[in-house]
Formats: sequence, C-alpha cells, structure tokens
Amino acid sequence: MHQITKIILVFISALGLIACSSHVIKPDSNENSEVEKLKFAGDMLNFSEIIGDQPESGVRMIITDDFLRMDDGPKSPDFVLYDRNKKIIYNVLAEEKSIMVIENNSDTQVQKLKPPFSLLWNVESQTSHALMRSDDKNSASATHYRLKLNQKECYNLVAVDQGMDKPLAALREFRQALADQLKKQYKPQKGQECYEAVNIFSPLNHLHQGFPIREWSVYGYQRFLIGHRKKIIFPKRLFELPEGYSSMKL
Repeated sequence: MHQITKIILVFISALGLIACSSHVIKPDSNENSEVEKLKFAGDMLNFSEIIGDQPESGVRMIITDDFLRMDDGPKSPDFVLYDRNKKIIYNVLAEEKSIMVIENNSDTQVQKLKPPFSLLWNVESQTSHALMRSDDKNSASATHYRLKLNQKECYNLVAVDQGMDKPLAALREFRQALADQLKKQYKPQKGQECYEAVNIFSPLNHLHQGFPIREWSVYGYQRFLIGHRKKIIFPKRLFELPEGYSSMKL
C-alpha cells in the first residue's frame, strides 16, 4: 500500500472506525472536451512527508476548483480524492480493489462533540527565512509559528502569507471533512491530546496563519513543500474513480 493512502487509514484505525461493504462506484468515462479543460485546471504541489517511524516519502497534491487529489506521484495506483462540492473523501486502494467512501457528516450532536481535555492554544511566532519553491515570481514572507496545547509543545509550522489562497482553501475543506468523520466514533487515547486536537477538535487551527510550507509535530508527523506549480491542465482521469472496485462506506 502506498504511503499517502495510509494517512486516512491511520486516522481511522486509531479511532476504531469500521467500514461496511456497499455499492460499486463507476467513473464517468467521457473524454475531456475543450470546454471542459478549464474545469480540470489548477495547482500541483509536491511534498516530502514522514509519518511516525515510517520512511520519508513523496506526496503529490493536485487542486482544482472541484477536487483535491493526493497520491505518491504520477505512477501511484492508490490515491485520496476529495470532492469539494459533495464534501466526500474517497480513499482508493488498488491492491484491495476497494474504495473507502467518507461522506459528509451532518449530525449536529457529533459536530458539537467536545474533547475530554482542555483545548487552550498558545501561538508564538517569529520571522522565518524559509523559501517556497514555486513558479510564482511574487515573493511571500514566511513566518514560523509554534503552537502549544495547554502549555505543552504540540505543533510547529512555517507558513507563507500570500500566493497560496486556493491550496489553503482546499486543504481547510479537506481537513474539516475528515475531522467531522473522525468525531463519529471517537474514543480518547491516553497521551494523544495533541494528535486529537490537531486532527479532530481543532483541524483548522494550524491553518489560520497561512499555507504551511513546512510543519512538524510532537507525535512524529512531518511535511515540507518541495515545489509548487500553478495553472496546469490535468487529465480528467485523475479525478475519476476506478471502475469495478468495491466500496466501503463509513
């Protein structure tokens, strides 16, 4: 299984969520037309990422007005696809020929779920000299933010203040959709307050300062931006789900 698809599985397995078999999802097989091309234009971001004690790996993020796709690169058979309009996350696993479907959660009680620990954040900042590799000629200043949870070290990030509005909006939407799902069967894990705060109860807190070009946590997660390209027209197939795969609905 490729590295990027483990992200969803790690979040879910850590909280004891169980998937059940459902229907088979088929893609729209129509080819791109000239009129459609702009629908599939957007940004491509490449990251280096480390999750826990796993080896460093590359992650590609493709963002359009309608979708956010994450995979390990052009040859990756596994990927995560977020439909920004329907607010649905699809986690596609080629080896299992399966698609995990994480639908939008509108349960008011779940949305109001509170953590069994205090959620007091303290943010410290200082100017950073980190540079963002991008095809955008406009320079953006970077700031290092140090986030403490209940006076304890939790999360660090270096964020830029401009030029990343579209990727930032998509990332915020995805993080919120995932957090809403993780609340459904939340079970507290002792010593994981920082992890649970960042990924479940305050999923947008570290994204208020700008787009993180580098981030690292006390629970072993690290990611930094290697490169960013804008205004790319992507093939439609990158946003389609494979035909004949079984789906598991959460």
